[in-house]
Amino acid sequence: MIDINGKTQKYGLFGYPVEHTASPPMHNAAFESSGLNAVYLPFAVHPDNLEVAVRSLVPLNIKGINVTIPHKQTIIPYLDDLSEIAEVIGAVNTVQIEKGRLIGHNTDGSGFLTALEEEAGFTVDGKKVFLAGAGGAGFAVATNCVFQGVSCLGVFDMDATRSQSLVDKLKELKYHCDIVNLAGLAPDQVDQFLSTADLAVNATPVGMKQDDPVPFAVKPLKEKALVYDLVYNIPKTTLIKEAEARGIRAYSGLSMLLYQGVLAFEIWTLTQAPVDVMRAALKRAVYGDTE
Repeated sequence: MIDINGKTQKYGLFGYPVEHTASPPMHNAAFESSGLNAVYLPFAVHPDNLEVAVRSLVPLNIKGINVTIPHKQTIIPYLDDLSEIAEVIGAVNTVQIEKGRLIGHNTDGSGFLTALEEEAGFTVDGKKVFLAGAGGAGFAVATNCVFQGVSCLGVFDMDATRSQSLVDKLKELKYHCDIVNLAGLAPDQVDQFLSTADLAVNATPVGMKQDDPVPFAVKPLKEKALVYDLVYNIPKTTLIKEAEARGIRAYSGLSMLLYQGVLAFEIWTLTQAPVDVMRAALKRAVYGDTE
């Protein structure tokens, strides 16, 4: 149990709404396990109040915050600096407060890559990746994949214009990899790309309901491929179930949520995060697990 006193360091989350967030139990468990006198609180910050809320961080001696919808982009003008990846993505999910300066980071895509490596023993360097979903989450995943040296990235979105926009932005980075817009291609051409992909990622909301269909075809995937579904509100989406039925390893977005939090914790505290403690707290918060 957290013992709040005059020396307790304060961290939190800015979003609107924030009632659904699983971050407080995860971070508070981490603080307690690490012996840190700190507390993490959710702050429901209406978009109209974002500037005044950000300007209040230093006077209130808050040590760091996470940022979620709808503030990931709109918070940027109120920050003093951005990490390289946050600047490229144009979105911030973690703010480090150092000597009165607000530094924006984006640990979403990094959390995704760390989850792949830690949970599946998989790295994207030199791999061929299929990505469904060209929204904010897809952009974070795609940018980090490009930074980490994928050989080829295929982007598919039901909105062909949005898919092309993401492809264009990625090509501006001038990294040496093939980037392909799969939207608008014939289904057999998309299947052909899938059949040679090492990793297939769902960055769409499809799968958040138990009866949702798969966001892309599983049948063309090779058995040695890996499937990652960013959806985390249910343990096994239809996509994960179909992949596992074919003997394909598949993972939910809970591990990405975990590791983006792990990275934020380490940015703020400069100490190693208690990953197992954070994982258990997160599972309890999202699924009600008691193990």
